[in-house]
Amino acid sequence: MITSRYFYLVAFIFLGSSLLTGQKHLAKAERQYELKAFDLAIENAKKAIEKDPLCIDCHRLIAEAYRMMNNNVDAAIWYRKMERFSGLDSDYAFNYGLLLKRMGQYKKAKKYFNEYKIVDKAKGEYFAASCDFAVEALSEERDFELNLFGVSSKQTDFGCSIYKNKIIFSSFRPDFKRNISATATSSFDDDKCQFFIADNNFKSDVNSMQFLLKDDEETYNMGPIHYAMDAPICAVTKHNFKDGEKQIFNSDLELGLYLAEVELDGSFRNMVPFPYNEAGYATGFGTLNPQGNILYFSSNRPGGQGGFDIYVSYFKNGKWTYPANLGPQINSSGNEVTPFFDGETLYYSTDYTMGIGGLDVFSTQVVDGEWQSPQNMGNGVNSPEDDFYFIKHPKYDSYYLTSNRLGGRGSHDIYLVHQIKKQEVQLVDYAVNQSVPQAINLDSDIEAQDRAPLKRKVNYIEVDSDPKVSDAISSESKVITSEKVIKKEVTAKSNITTKEIKNTKEENTEEEGTELIDFSKLLPPKATDLNYTNSAAISLAGAKRVAFGEVIRSNSNVYFIQLAALFQSRANVNQFNSLSQYGSLYKVEQSNATKIKLGYFFDEYEAKEVLRQVKARGHKDAFITYESLNTSKLQLVTVAENKNVNHNQSYYDASNSGESYKVRLASYEDPIYFDVTKVNDIGVIEQWTKGEWTIFVMSGYNSLDEAELARVAAINRGFVDASVVLDRNGILQKMN
Repeated sequence: MITSRYFYLVAFIFLGSSLLTGQKHLAKAERQYELKAFDLAIENAKKAIEKDPLCIDCHRLIAEAYRMMNNNVDAAIWYRKMERFSGLDSDYAFNYGLLLKRMGQYKKAKKYFNEYKIVDKAKGEYFAASCDFAVEALSEERDFELNLFGVSSKQTDFGCSIYKNKIIFSSFRPDFKRNISATATSSFDDDKCQFFIADNNFKSDVNSMQFLLKDDEETYNMGPIHYAMDAPICAVTKHNFKDGEKQIFNSDLELGLYLAEVELDGSFRNMVPFPYNEAGYATGFGTLNPQGNILYFSSNRPGGQGGFDIYVSYFKNGKWTYPANLGPQINSSGNEVTPFFDGETLYYSTDYTMGIGGLDVFSTQVVDGEWQSPQNMGNGVNSPEDDFYFIKHPKYDSYYLTSNRLGGRGSHDIYLVHQIKKQEVQLVDYAVNQSVPQAINLDSDIEAQDRAPLKRKVNYIEVDSDPKVSDAISSESKVITSEKVIKKEVTAKSNITTKEIKNTKEENTEEEGTELIDFSKLLPPKATDLNYTNSAAISLAGAKRVAFGEVIRSNSNVYFIQLAALFQSRANVNQFNSLSQYGSLYKVEQSNATKIKLGYFFDEYEAKEVLRQVKARGHKDAFITYESLNTSKLQLVTVAENKNVNHNQSYYDASNSGESYKVRLASYEDPIYFDVTKVNDIGVIEQWTKGEWTIFVMSGYNSLDEAELARVAAINRGFVDASVVLDRNGILQKMN
């Protein structure tokens, strides 16, 4: 009995001592977190967990420390570990949702925002809706093209500004050393943030860079800087940022705003504090109008809408006016930061207004004395992560952006942004007989065929909100006759004119019993034309392969690894073929460049690991993009070596070059209607696109006889328009 009591006493003392030690580690970790020593805070919090595995505060501290270090994957791992705990902080679901949204995991983020509605219904609903907004925005066509700027380094680079034809930015890069004499009064630390100036072009690199300020001038912990284009004045922000960490948070962010005189080389002197800096609060990110008499900046001072707000001050009668808040049309309960004003448009970033990720870039203008509703700059500028410090070149249609999005060289990188010039498309009317497909020469485009309008019957069927078509199709479906308007680019050789098209319409209108209707206006958003999903009248000329051994049915958001942007008219991708062990290679035509991309990946961690291996193989400039899987923009070049393809071995042929026989099955406006289970045992499914059409092909045949047998089998299984075609090095042609 005595022995048993002694044992429990020792165990109790040991347990108490262990818990006490864990609490000491936690207390130390909390102090380190407050001092932004996040790596040390993580180390001590993990020690506390060793003593108390159920320490919720320890898990939360580690998760938040990783998030502040821009390590979303590890932060998500520790947030996920907390799912098993009860009695979590009321903000757990909201903070976890924000993290997941920044990682592009919108479906799961929406789940946690919906859970947060128990705490704050309006806020939970708003951010749940923002996930739907993000998914839709990323599926839209890009208006802007983004490229990593050459001066970006492995460290944090941020806050561009344009002076004359030079670019000025801040960086923590340590590879530039100052020539400081031993008698200098100021001590310098090469690892701290300093200003740099470089040539302002896409090919800028370290060879064009130098320090903005002289060696005898201390330049630590400053940025961004903004110049007044028409006056010798600039606005400079002093900060306490750390390399690799978040730059926007409400507490303990030390920002001070200063004004200075500009020298001819872009450097500055006589720096004086802005008279309305407030002790204990952050004031910074200043931007001047071209004349230098209007100053916009961000501050978390009391009296605003919440978090950081944007303020304006005017230089009148020799002094700056008391700052005025821009009001609820611009500011929110979140953070509005890094404004830039070019004299007409105000650009800024916010983490609250409906957006794609963390901080999104918005733009607005004043009309009749009122700020207009801010517009999200959309897919191409914004990403799931933080996008800020957006500026516009004063003379050209070029923009610059700082982002911590996946795939850059460092934690924050500088990107050059250009607006994509879209080619004009002329509308030409065609009527396609769909009930009885017309024979067509697959070697030529559809507009080269007979121009006489063809009538077709259409079954008009309402579709429920459920994407599946109702099983019960009424026998009383209304039969109509109409034209299908197809967008086609008219070539220079085309002899069709708008007048001829109009005359054709008028002639058809006079035919007895024929009523011409604009079919695109007739169908409501939730209706589909079931007879139009199997058109044999779509030419294969110009079709591009986008998938091999799989079917891409929707514009899901995925991760790609961009390997290069080639500007030659005939971009050679053979140099990247060895990377097919990590994924398939794709070409994406954008603007005047061909992007070479590796992928695609649904998991961020997998994409990061592949990027690490790709860079280890010498592709140092590769980076990750997060974008919509838009098949109309893709062209599959090389199939991944580890691609799992369901096929009969006797049909399999993975060759991507030379000539091979294939079977064209059908063409669809929406690939969701293609039933792969009908034919996946008689060939390898290939998905091709031409414009808005998806064309399905079977491959893997060693001879014409094998392809002909597969064609007959496909016809027997419902693909009545199946035909044998010849693939000549990626160009499909009809067999004679």
